[in-house]
Amino acid sequence: MAKDNWQLKTGNWELPPKPRGASEAGIGGGVLFFLIVLLLLFIVLAWKVTFSSAPTIQLQGEIKGIGMSTPLNIDVRDARHQLKHIQVEVRQGDHSFVVLDRSLPTPRWWKIWSRGGQKQATFSIRAGRKEIPELQDGRATLVFVATNDSWGRFFRGGRAEMSLDLPVRLTPPSIEVLTTQHYINQAGCDMVLLKVSPGTSESGVQVGSYFFPSWPVTASSTETRLCLFAYPYDVDPKTPARIVARDDAGNESLANFTYEVFPKKFKSDTIQVTDEFMARVVPPILSQTPDLRDQGSMLKNFLLVNGTLRREDAQVFVALSQKTSPHFTWTQPFVPLGNAKVEAAFADARTYVYNGQAVDHQTHLGFDLAVVQHTPVVAANDGVVVFARFLGIYGNAIVIDHGCGLQSLYGHLSSIGVKEGEQVTRGQEIGRSGQTGLAGGDHLHFTMLLDGIPVNPVEWWDPHWIHDRIEAKLQPYQH
Repeated sequence: MAKDNWQLKTGNWELPPKPRGASEAGIGGGVLFFLIVLLLLFIVLAWKVTFSSAPTIQLQGEIKGIGMSTPLNIDVRDARHQLKHIQVEVRQGDHSFVVLDRSLPTPRWWKIWSRGGQKQATFSIRAGRKEIPELQDGRATLVFVATNDSWGRFFRGGRAEMSLDLPVRLTPPSIEVLTTQHYINQAGCDMVLLKVSPGTSESGVQVGSYFFPSWPVTASSTETRLCLFAYPYDVDPKTPARIVARDDAGNESLANFTYEVFPKKFKSDTIQVTDEFMARVVPPILSQTPDLRDQGSMLKNFLLVNGTLRREDAQVFVALSQKTSPHFTWTQPFVPLGNAKVEAAFADARTYVYNGQAVDHQTHLGFDLAVVQHTPVVAANDGVVVFARFLGIYGNAIVIDHGCGLQSLYGHLSSIGVKEGEQVTRGQEIGRSGQTGLAGGDHLHFTMLLDGIPVNPVEWWDPHWIHDRIEAKLQPYQH
């Protein structure tokens, strides 16, 4: 019996011969199947990229607790979509308190792929008892939520959430001032002793925009602290000084203490700038400072070095102050360069004159000490070398750390005889004087630095000042 399109052979069904062109059709079907698979993969990937991506939330700095008014710095970004809404709330028990609820402007639908809208937003807010009167001591959860304008948010996409479980501390640190009288020369230093309550994370003295941190008097009693502080040369002597203490929840306490500031009148000086001098000092400095661009004239290059580079060097000292030891590494007064002539003093106001015209004004923040060429330079006191290489206007320079933010600077050296990380002792030779950097002749530029701020070194050379301001105050608390 005939079967439709089938043939019977020895009891088995057998397919008829393939029609002409069948193999080509099979190949075409395989290519079509492969293209369909690729299309499906592309659709899935497009869904993930277009509809299901979420923003990223980052906090600037570590948050260790919630206090009276804890600062929160939040950075929200989205690589593909426009940000739509940001919310921050504090949850404690059964209560939720919104401290930020911000909708961001988004573009019209026909401008979705244009540059409209925001893909990055930064918020600086505060959260604590001042913002939430109902907040209580204990624990609470900070919740950050960010959404974008992608379609995926309707399918639980386009939304980012981050939460932090934190302690709530609403009592600010306590401060007890342990020393009585403090006498400070403008551009000079003094030391105050204080005691703070347990849990205090930072304390020190605030003078204008300058903050001088405190350090434990002994390793076994971290609440009893010493604080070297200064009235920098450019701070009005009438500027108030206060002790500040903060905990890791952002609570802050202020305390007054008794002090007297003695104003100082600083000298003025005129520096004649010649073509010969600029041609000698400027090119070597530029060659050692590749970030500075040639300004097209020797005078412009000199002004760039004398101004911009001088300010950049000052920031290097501030950065180096972070490498300080938490205790004093010295026990004796600091020693100056022996038998030296003082060619310039601390805080001399300099006017730079070129061809009869004043072209610049800068302040000389150190002592220029000259003996003879390549005079041995010694460490002013025991410490650790934290810098030993070329530094802008100071040429070959060394910075030695003496602990608790106190450091000494040696500039214009012809040679450097120590390495960074090396321990040195008072009176040890560390290099030779010279005229590298912005120097008119062979000498040593020396100054003291407190938390990276230049201060008058004369006090640190004085044994009586060291005894009255440092040793006598510490003696009752050291065992």
